[in-house]
Amino acid sequence: MNAAQQHMLDLYRAAQHGEPAPPAPGAGDVEAYRAFRTWRAFRAVVDERVAARRARRAALFRFLRPAARLRPAAVLQSAVLPSAVRPAAVRPSPVQDADRRVPDACGRPAEC
Repeated sequence: MNAAQQHMLDLYRAAQHGEPAPPAPGAGDVEAYRAFRTWRAFRAVVDERVAARRARRAALFRFLRPAARLRPAAVLQSAVLPSAVRPAAVRPSPVQDADRRVPDACGRPAEC
């Protein structure tokens, strides 16, 4: 008996006993997956796996790009991008407190 046949049998039994119908098979799968994913993300932060992964990734990039450490970012940007292609300076929002917030790449204020 597959899940659809079992569900039809449960619907029939619920109707005979005057009980509410059971949920369809797979109705809570998305919610269960989201709850599990949220729980795993929480455990990763609590166990400090996220910080360890970021440190490993940063060490790998430092190893793979040793020349990037030798030159400052402003020199790299001016050498790589012509002035017409360089992004304009991003100004913080005047509504936000400038001491606590810095703009992100799109110009929206982001928490420090």
